[in-house]
Amino acid sequence: MLNWNGKHHLASCLGSLSELDYPASKLEVILCDNGSVDGSVEYVKAKFAGVKVIALDRNYGFAEGNDRAAAEASGEWVGFLNNDMWVKPAWLKDMLAALEERPDAACIASKIVNWDGSAVDFVGGAVNFMGQAFQPDYGKPDSPHDKFRRLLFACGGAMLVRRELFLEVGGFDPDFFAFFEDVDLGWRLNVLGYDTWYTPHAIAYHRHHGTAKRIQPQKLRALTERNALATIYKCFDDDNLAAALPAALILLNERAVLMAKLDVSQFKTGERSAGFDVAAPVSSSSSVKPLSFPGKVRRVVREEGWGVAFRKAVHLTVDSIVDGLIAVLNLFGDQSSGDHSYRMPAVTASHYAALSQFAHQLDALNEKRAWIQSRRRRSDAEIVPLLQEPFYAGYDNERYVQFLTWLCRVQGLDRRFNEAAD
Repeated sequence: MLNWNGKHHLASCLGSLSELDYPASKLEVILCDNGSVDGSVEYVKAKFAGVKVIALDRNYGFAEGNDRAAAEASGEWVGFLNNDMWVKPAWLKDMLAALEERPDAACIASKIVNWDGSAVDFVGGAVNFMGQAFQPDYGKPDSPHDKFRRLLFACGGAMLVRRELFLEVGGFDPDFFAFFEDVDLGWRLNVLGYDTWYTPHAIAYHRHHGTAKRIQPQKLRALTERNALATIYKCFDDDNLAAALPAALILLNERAVLMAKLDVSQFKTGERSAGFDVAAPVSSSSSVKPLSFPGKVRRVVREEGWGVAFRKAVHLTVDSIVDGLIAVLNLFGDQSSGDHSYRMPAVTASHYAALSQFAHQLDALNEKRAWIQSRRRRSDAEIVPLLQEPFYAGYDNERYVQFLTWLCRVQGLDRRFNEAAD
């Protein structure tokens, strides 16, 4: 279990682990602390003497922190559980029971629900061709996906993996720091010929985003955008990478342009439009419709509670004010003496920061890609169906959805990934 200033979560999580119905001689509980300053280490040592504590000097992120703990573990399997979760006594036995059906499984994914068990959190993840992952049926009371099945990846918040294999393949990529490191690990395992299986019988209860909500939005966006690119760069075969990466970069830019509310027509010099017309009215035939503001509020209240809904409403109001001020400043800048600068919110700029970070990591990414591809045991034709949603938009904007659909058609990605999924 990884911890970063999460003392308030530890009684529930470690308390539930102390009650696991599993032979004590075969069980080791490790808490790896990422440089907490809230007294977490002292609390665990005082209240949970049987827990092995690895106290790091600073926050190394989810990926490296868990890697360090796994390196010091001694079991055949290593399990990862977020500190903002709790489990019932049978959880670990229920996880390992999956081996009765799939004894050769390399990784086992737990079912995850919300804190009181009334709604789905994770019943298997899906990924688009850009490397962005999401959780189907999140927030719903149940899901047709909630069945024993093979996955591309397990959620890193509640999973088991064979320890020697985990270390052999490089564990969670420490350069990811946090977010999508579990997607990258699962995809990598699949390329190397190993399976991940989801079991609906083992359930972890999650207080959603107990840590993520403390990360500034622009930093969170930069992490997810960069790590998604890194994942596909490492794991797609040569042909699919050559098709997917340019489109992913174009779409990253399109998200930033739309989020910045940038009027790209101001950069034209009178030439005629060709291709996708950004000024054309949005077609009503789009298969994905953005939620209305009341709809978004209802979704957040249902999935995360009134407290989170209120905070997000406040942030949305502040963001709207900031957007309005930026629009005024941009207009003023255009009409002032020679000042043609544009201003954008930090979360918009984070797309370009992510692209820069990705570019600066290419030397290391090339080495990682070469290692993975040289050991490939499965073709992409076998793996792509596990993405489940290769054309998932991931951005709730009608014009972006239409641009994505158009780009996939003109670049042949719709045929490439649909045929692979079929």
